[in-house]
Amino acid sequence: MRFKIEFHTILFYCWGVKVAAVKSQKSEAQLLDQATGNLLRAVKQKMLKKQSRVDYGKLRKDGYSDRFLAKLEEA
Repeated sequence: MRFKIEFHTILFYCWGVKVAAVKSQKSEAQLLDQATGNLLRAVKQKMLKKQSRVDYGKLRKDGYSDRFLAKLEEA
């Protein structure tokens, strides 16, 4: 874990130190995976709320790929 250190002058003879943990940067692939997962969960929840089940056959007929359907099932 990396830390960020900031020095602050409180008085002319006294120094204050503030230390805070720096969040690690996510790669673009990690951000896309997280966003895709969130989107799939939202789609699945909406379908479950509307139809009380996910109709994978209908989605397959509508042109969704097997890869999409597999990820939707995992979400």
